[in-house]
Amino acid sequence: PTDQPSCARGWPGTIMHYVQTIFVIEPRIALPMFRLLHLCLFWVAAARAPTDRPNFVMLFVDDMGYGDTGFNGNASVHTPNIDKLAFDGKILTTWYSGCPICTGSRAALMTGRQFPRTGLPGGIGPVHMSGLRASETTIAEQLKKANYATAAVGKWHLGQRTEYLPGSKGFDQYLGVPYSNDMGNTLQSVCRNSKAQSAGRDKESDARDNTNQSSWNWKPYYDAGYIRMEDVEAAQRDPAALWLPLIQQSGGGEPDVLEQPLDLTTLSEKYSDFAVRFIEGHRDEPFFLYVPFSHVHSVYGNWQHGPQYAGCRFRGKHGSPFVDALAETDWMVGNIYKALQDAGVEQNTLVLFTGDNGPWMAQGDGAGSAGVLTGQYAGYWNVGKGSTWEGGIRSASFAYWKGQIEPHSRSSEIISSMDVFPTLSKLAGVDVDANRVYDGKDMSQVLLQPQGRSRHDFLFFYGGCNEGRRVPSAVRYGQYKAHFCTAPGLGGCDEPSCRRTDYAVPLLFDVVKDPGESEPLNPGGIWPDDPDSTDVLRRIGAAFETERATFSPGEPAETVRKAAREIGICCSRKSFCNCNKLDYRWPWQRKKKAAAGGVLAIGTGHFNDRYHYHGDVPKMI
Repeated sequence: PTDQPSCARGWPGTIMHYVQTIFVIEPRIALPMFRLLHLCLFWVAAARAPTDRPNFVMLFVDDMGYGDTGFNGNASVHTPNIDKLAFDGKILTTWYSGCPICTGSRAALMTGRQFPRTGLPGGIGPVHMSGLRASETTIAEQLKKANYATAAVGKWHLGQRTEYLPGSKGFDQYLGVPYSNDMGNTLQSVCRNSKAQSAGRDKESDARDNTNQSSWNWKPYYDAGYIRMEDVEAAQRDPAALWLPLIQQSGGGEPDVLEQPLDLTTLSEKYSDFAVRFIEGHRDEPFFLYVPFSHVHSVYGNWQHGPQYAGCRFRGKHGSPFVDALAETDWMVGNIYKALQDAGVEQNTLVLFTGDNGPWMAQGDGAGSAGVLTGQYAGYWNVGKGSTWEGGIRSASFAYWKGQIEPHSRSSEIISSMDVFPTLSKLAGVDVDANRVYDGKDMSQVLLQPQGRSRHDFLFFYGGCNEGRRVPSAVRYGQYKAHFCTAPGLGGCDEPSCRRTDYAVPLLFDVVKDPGESEPLNPGGIWPDDPDSTDVLRRIGAAFETERATFSPGEPAETVRKAAREIGICCSRKSFCNCNKLDYRWPWQRKKKAAAGGVLAIGTGHFNDRYHYHGDVPKMI
């Protein structure tokens, strides 16, 4: 408000100022000063109660396994900030993603709907023509109705054309990579005294001449039915698909390419700075910050990609490139949490933490862990990302809201990423469209009440073995889970049993007693002798038939075609989409300039800032 007292911003310092002044000025003006102080305190207290249009921070980790965090029992990883928030809040043990792969999961989260309703496939490539349709309402667009400030930072993966990027979907600001970090070449940067340098890399060479040749491996996505051959052919024709871009976008304007190819080494620091600045700049109004991390998207084992995946302060510090990336993710979470505290909005802010899908187990040591969700009955090890076994769709999750969520609490109630849309709508006081089908349910009771119950009766899982068929692959019903078909995760496997299997009678598990899906109640997918299990299967069968008869999948978004070689995001076609706005000479080449107070210019718009060197990486000031 324009008429707010001057002390409403930064009020602790203002209070101290007035208190000190009262004791040193003449007594005749002390009383008016006390009255002004009282007015300021009253205004601040009345400005916004913690539950009046609370802030929302959605932390969405890429390819994180159920067993990849300390709060879920992994003692070999370094996630102290994540664990603190989890233990100080409510651990949600039964949170399911909206799809076992990237794009579908994000579409379900953003819209509160099963991803086939949005017209998007489970995954899309770097030059995909389509994206999230204009007729779909995102969380950001919904919260805009309540005058929220909105920002997204990280991996978007819901379309790379301007009309599909976050700025066109309700976000005021966006900084990030429009798709996965393995869908293009990145800058092959090294840290001082790194193995790459000691192996003979010329530290004086221009970094742009050393690119990481880990171009998009489209075959697993194509084999699983997530992408079409026309996407593959488009990527092979368009030079934009060669180089991974870092972009920013304000409103619905054209994206500004800050780096192409980007440097993964400094990416997390840029993400963190952006998130912190957004929180600082919107402390006096309700805000929604969406953080879909580019981490910990599976690290390839080859030395070209793995060693430079995390920043220099984390690289080589935790035993493997993947755990380094996980530690860097935890560092970003810690920075965001501290920013909430510093801005004085911790009690006004609900923080949600989960993942987009399970670990990409086909990447071996470069991937995370499904933990106890082993899918043992499958007979193959690849039960993570891309599958609807528990390991592919169940995420390590928690909710934190100081003063509103009971610390050290836990809930095993069934939750879906689709629930975020209706839940945030309810808490923000925004009605959902009664004429639109929402598959998500308001989970605010689960979050805020000790014995809050899930509103899901049957929770269907699309994608996986039935990708492209627009029918569910599995369903959760109370303590039970039934598979209509099963298949290995993205990338497959080599065992004889590593194949798609359809069941005439759904394969039934009690996943409360058996989260590892090791002992089905009807082995082989036949009718069981147990009458209780038979009754459960009949109920599930009836619900499946109703779902199949009433489900309405959406059509892909209409898009204006560009030339065959001009589909993807490109900084400049004249430079073959390889042109950076950052000066990437090595830090030790800039010692003299840094000592003299020199700075490096970066980008345009709200990201037009300056960098100085801090250790081995640039740091924003």
